[in-house]
Amino acid sequence: MNPQEHCEDCCATAALYALGALPRDEARQFEQRLASGCPLCSAAVAESIEATELLAMSVTPRTPPPQLRDRLLERIAATPRPSTPVNPDLTLIRSDASPWRPSGHPGVEVRPLLGHKTLLVRMQPGTVLPTHEHDLAEQCYVLEGSVTDSDGVTAYAGDFVCMAAGSTHQPIHTDTGCLFLIAYA
Repeated sequence: MNPQEHCEDCCATAALYALGALPRDEARQFEQRLASGCPLCSAAVAESIEATELLAMSVTPRTPPPQLRDRLLERIAATPRPSTPVNPDLTLIRSDASPWRPSGHPGVEVRPLLGHKTLLVRMQPGTVLPTHEHDLAEQCYVLEGSVTDSDGVTAYAGDFVCMAAGSTHQPIHTDTGCLFLIAYA
């Protein structure tokens, strides 16, 4: 690919990324390019985000008809849920089976999936999770956003981190907000 084609590809991808219109795999690949420090990608994203914000501000807001919300909620409620498979070797946790709960740290919520051994953790942008101990080995898979430890190491969506049993995790924070899956061994 010649430099001009690379520039056009980067600008087009950055525009779709800023709109949230890239498929998940392509978005992850583009985030890796951004994380690598590509100045062209970073500049293209900044320009696209600015253009997107200006475009959004130029549109006159419209209030949808009041009945629309009711129709949507009725449609959602009427959508049949598949039955739970009958298999003693299978545990299926439905998306509505366990609610998000406050963790005790501002901006951090947890959703238990399988007791206290497997859970989702959601951190709002700008959130800090203070120093904590790992009694058990902790496996962490970042699903969305990014999270940075006190050494400046950032894990992005698609990255996997494992902390040994008995280790101390120094504070972690997220500028973007993040969602990760935790499993204890």
